[in-house]
Amino acid sequence: MVKIFDSIYVNNAQKIVLELKDITPKGYTENYRRKLFCSTEGCNAKLSFVAKSGNRSYLRTWRYSLHSKHCLHFFDKEEGESSGKRPNVQIGVVYGDQMNRSQKEAFELEVLSEEERVKRLEDKSRQRNNRNKRLRKRSTSEQLTIHMILDPSKLTEDSPKLKARLYKRDVDTLKKNDLGQARTLIGKIQSVNYSEQNAIVRIFKNNTYMNVKFEKAFFASAPTYINLFPYIQRFSEQNDFAIFCATGEVRKNIDNDEFELIVFNKEGLLIHGMTLPSLVASYATQQLSF
Repeated sequence: MVKIFDSIYVNNAQKIVLELKDITPKGYTENYRRKLFCSTEGCNAKLSFVAKSGNRSYLRTWRYSLHSKHCLHFFDKEEGESSGKRPNVQIGVVYGDQMNRSQKEAFELEVLSEEERVKRLEDKSRQRNNRNKRLRKRSTSEQLTIHMILDPSKLTEDSPKLKARLYKRDVDTLKKNDLGQARTLIGKIQSVNYSEQNAIVRIFKNNTYMNVKFEKAFFASAPTYINLFPYIQRFSEQNDFAIFCATGEVRKNIDNDEFELIVFNKEGLLIHGMTLPSLVASYATQQLSF
């Protein structure tokens, strides 16, 4: 079955998109139970939240609730059991403009007040609903899982390339099902380490830490960035609340079992709302002040 990563919270006239990472066991029990529905336009299937330890919580279809036949999460029920068709997995590519937009949205949400954040999520929900109305309906034989790829070594000219949603995650909300996927990560900068061929920006949120790595593949596509990482270090040392957004592939570090993010593209990072060239230019023209 295609995993469910988000839902529509419906409370009277209020409709808000809730991602899996936004739902806690307490919040579900007190506020969201019986009020979560499939986010696919035209599908009214009810969803439930299943709390698991170790970041293994998930959303599933409410028992006896049915997805519409054009929904990606549609499955047939036979003799009380669910037996959906095996999803068709295709390759999705994350483009530069999509990374830029995702990081910009992540940064803007991070600096908003709680009231402004709720309003922004409501607006985003309406936009997504309008966009879904324009999507081509799929038949039940075309249930699709899109695996988002950033690593150029995993792509060939013959690979089918689709554009799909790029999910955002706070450092402390990463889960096992994010592994191997393209994600935009948000956190605060703790430290920056760099050499001629690689760089590591360590970020954190709510006492959860992870490394964002820039390795040979990154510098092969962006050789002019090799000497620019000291500016990120300088900025973070002058600003205790520097927000770092990066888009890459989520992996697990085999040495310390932490999540880590591998960035492949020069469009894959944003430093407190600035691209790296913009940050460097700001220092060059003395536009930054603290």
